[in-house]
Amino acid sequence: MPIYEYACKGCGKVFEEIVLRPSDEAELRCPGCRGRRVAKVMSRPAASAAGGGGGARTRPGCGPVG
Repeated sequence: MPIYEYACKGCGKVFEEIVLRPSDEAELRCPGCRGRRVAKVMSRPAASAAGGGGGARTRPGCGPVG
């Protein structure tokens, strides 16, 4: 589901909302002051834990082989 980040132009609070349809955006209210003057903000992409670049983690082994 698309989660968007918004900032209230009245009180400055930044919050997230799930918006399924563009028409739902017209009904958004700030959870802090309940104002309707909100604007979508650019948010950072989330980091993914998938893939092989997990850092310097070591796995327990069986000892030397051979």
